[in-house]
Amino acid sequence: MSYKLDQNIDLSPRTNATYFASSVHRNRQPNKSQWVISVVQEVECFIESQINNWIEGIFSWGMISDGNNLIVLGKSVYNEELKLAKFVTKNDDGVWHGYPADFCKNFQDRPGIKILQKWRNCGHIEKHHITKIRQGKTCSL
Repeated sequence: MSYKLDQNIDLSPRTNATYFASSVHRNRQPNKSQWVISVVQEVECFIESQINNWIEGIFSWGMISDGNNLIVLGKSVYNEELKLAKFVTKNDDGVWHGYPADFCKNFQDRPGIKILQKWRNCGHIEKHHITKIRQGKTCSL
């Protein structure tokens, strides 16, 4: 399956959400983190965040695991590897968009404790990762 950038993507029946894959996170815009995964992988990451209920209000949090490790989803504005994704909706139109989240540099890109505990319970992260992520410290995810 392929998806087009800058167009709403209906994700039914897998989820009742609509997703907007924005080109600003793929066109090397200087103040935006950039995806390094394909648009298909970006959308799948979002779908998994919805299916697994990694949702906090208008935010949904994602990651892609290869079994033992998290894969790099994107690069920060400082060209650092990012392994978490943040998805946002305004709730009034139900359309979501997302970007690679830089939890070290941006407080707003840190998932809440409930999401981190869900990831730990699934075996995606370890206990010490929770503290480091919440404090914005570098860790080996």
